[in-house]
Amino acid sequence: MTTGLAAARPTSSDFDSGGRGIVQTDRTSSTKHPKKKEKDVHRRRRNKMTNNVPAPPPTEPGGRSRSPSPSQEEVLYAICGRRSVYELKLVLKRASIFQPELPIIHDSHADQTKIPTKLIRQLTKTRTMSSSGKEGTEEEARPVSVDDPALVGLLPPTVISSARDLLAGFQWIIPSSPVSDHAFPKRAASRPLRASASPLQRVIQTFFGPRLTHTLLPQLPKWELYDDFVLFQPNAFLAPCFSALLPQDDPHIRATFFAAIAAEFRVSHVARKGLISRDDVSRQPRLDPLHGTFIRSTASTDARGSPSFEEVFWTGTRFPTAQGAIHYVWAPSETMYSRGNSPEKRRIAGLSNVAGSVVVDMCCGIGFFAFGYLLAGAAQVLGCEISPWAVEGLRRGAILNKVPYEIVDPNHDQLPADLLDSTSARLVIFPGMNELALPIYRHRATHVNLGLLPSSVQFLPQAVHALRPQGGWLHVHGELAVGGGPAGRLLGAKLWADELVKLVLSLGRQSAKTVGIHWIKSIGPAKEHLVVELEVGTIKNN
Repeated sequence: MTTGLAAARPTSSDFDSGGRGIVQTDRTSSTKHPKKKEKDVHRRRRNKMTNNVPAPPPTEPGGRSRSPSPSQEEVLYAICGRRSVYELKLVLKRASIFQPELPIIHDSHADQTKIPTKLIRQLTKTRTMSSSGKEGTEEEARPVSVDDPALVGLLPPTVISSARDLLAGFQWIIPSSPVSDHAFPKRAASRPLRASASPLQRVIQTFFGPRLTHTLLPQLPKWELYDDFVLFQPNAFLAPCFSALLPQDDPHIRATFFAAIAAEFRVSHVARKGLISRDDVSRQPRLDPLHGTFIRSTASTDARGSPSFEEVFWTGTRFPTAQGAIHYVWAPSETMYSRGNSPEKRRIAGLSNVAGSVVVDMCCGIGFFAFGYLLAGAAQVLGCEISPWAVEGLRRGAILNKVPYEIVDPNHDQLPADLLDSTSARLVIFPGMNELALPIYRHRATHVNLGLLPSSVQFLPQAVHALRPQGGWLHVHGELAVGGGPAGRLLGAKLWADELVKLVLSLGRQSAKTVGIHWIKSIGPAKEHLVVELEVGTIKNN
């Protein structure tokens, strides 16, 4: 029972299709409103406008609204630390499951990166959204371990076996748009850019604005991220579009731009690669500093005019393998670090015929392969290196890798032949030319590594003398320039390996054969870095 004005009960016609509630407010009879016809017109207009408003998503108890993905599918992302992105992407690419059309997700708080794969599944249940718009913690949204049973048979076995030390897990993630929408990733120039997952793209967007960003994106260089240091390609920021925006005669704008890059990458030093002379056996880098001090202006120098070790910037990286992690240390202004050697570094660390043996690593640098042999179980590694900067990096790397080391005095009047037997060091460093250490390593090694580029053939006589009388293995690096596609490449590698076999036989060994040809990286057009692995037999009687 009501009093006063009669309260009309709303009918189904009083609600819009989305259940928004009452939209008609005039419920009194026509006798109270002589201008009913005019008000009916206004009412119809209001109804028409209200019915065009999209309905809100249906709600669940607790104030959570169901928000299914427009694509109704989830993508499997591989999770790793930010310094392992490059290596994990290579693994996914080799397995043909890397999805380049979806963005890589960087989580700065957890120091993790999520890389999209081509593995997709349909949503098995509705993903929930909180009232704030954040995803709920449904089971399918949580990261899973590398060994999760649900992934068995879904991922290629090679991915887990080769990337176990890189992976922190996997996660099913709903893409912001259907995966099929990414088949044509080109973006209209007028379409606004979202904040990018790439730190470099974020700097470009902030520094130059969205309009110029569309022009600059195709010219963005690749980079390598190390401890407190980001290194760009030799042609980085030298394209005409960047030259106009970062003029050489405006040091303030350039300094501000590269400082912004350092801040976004969370490093103190930024540089651009230079090209190393092919004739430089010391592999002196040509570095173009862009931000940070690599050599202090007040640096003290030694007798050769070089700055002291304490006056230069040092960086490092942690290199994961299936057998464990290797730490490398080097001074970027004085020593090179080759990221492209990764396949060979992992292969060496996994060798099964190294345990308990002696290895000689000629031209060992900062320990690219020496630490891999030690990780494989070598009893001792004798590393020869002429660059004092590489020797210092090798020494610092030994400390980080917890490897006992000893540095030999190369100027000793008579090097002791029993040095390897009398020392407890697993890493013996000889800071001099390979041939000068012959009294130490003659007939002691099971494996000899020849890692100098463009060719290590000149050290083959010392390498053969280093092998035990009963034989061993040689790992010979070189550069091969051949044409003719894959067939020509294989033929050229086989011919070079046959030449190495002939040279070894001429140096007094009864047998030698090629047991492996390992392709490391492409260096340029029709030029490859490769390693020929030879199994060498016993010494000839004469």
